[in-house]
Amino acid sequence: MSDVKNTRCFLGIRFWNGHCEKLICNADALGGLFTCPSAPSLAEMRLDPFLRRSYQASDWAVVDGGYVALILRHILRNPIERISGLQILQRLFGISYPKALPFEDRKILWVVPNPAEQTRIANYTASVGLDPKNQSYYQAPFYREDQDYEDKELLGVTKETQADWVILCIGGGRQEKLGFCLRNALQSEQFTPNGRKKGPVILCTGGAIAFLTGGQASIPSWADRFYLGWFYRIAQNPKVFLKRYWIAAWAFPILLLEERSRLFLASEDTRNAENTDG
Repeated sequence: MSDVKNTRCFLGIRFWNGHCEKLICNADALGGLFTCPSAPSLAEMRLDPFLRRSYQASDWAVVDGGYVALILRHILRNPIERISGLQILQRLFGISYPKALPFEDRKILWVVPNPAEQTRIANYTASVGLDPKNQSYYQAPFYREDQDYEDKELLGVTKETQADWVILCIGGGRQEKLGFCLRNALQSEQFTPNGRKKGPVILCTGGAIAFLTGGQASIPSWADRFYLGWFYRIAQNPKVFLKRYWIAAWAFPILLLEERSRLFLASEDTRNAENTDG
């Protein structure tokens, strides 16, 4: 990140701790991997070095999950500001918040899990004034092994469409690995649309778009601000989300205990990056 004074390091991840609007504008100008960690996916870092590396290599990261934010309020004297993936999308579209930038001018590649979600996103983006000609779609396969995330087809589509933003709408814990590999591949080929220093913005929002498109139960803005997004997910689909959040409820605190001696230490690579970016 170029604006180090607005970030804090936690679990080796450099989290943004400033205004959401400024974050979006900075990411749009510079590009790079943009992650929104929640408690379930952070907890998975305990046993998944690839996921840990992907999160810690993020160019931009926000505290998304309400559960994570609540825990941090109890263990930090000055908590990290929470910015949800839903709020980021709302600011991009100008829904419930002022629009952060002229997003209608950006070429967007949506990475989706299935055709039904693609249709919902296409209908929704058209309804909020985004030009369908600037929207492209890639249906992601099911990535089973770590090497599968080196998705050459996605790399080709990203370059072909000259995407300014690549928005990954697949599950947390997988999208970050995919975004990490895609960013590294694009950087190695020096693919930087519109002069972005680190290539397109690769935004990992998971199912957040589904709250807007109707794919999942809509979350009122007040509920998102009060960290109740998890409740709406469980209420709509307890078979999927109850187990996921139940595991996170104990696995995330265990991660914090295991990492307690180095919770707030930046890695040497992160410090070097800060010195380089100024």
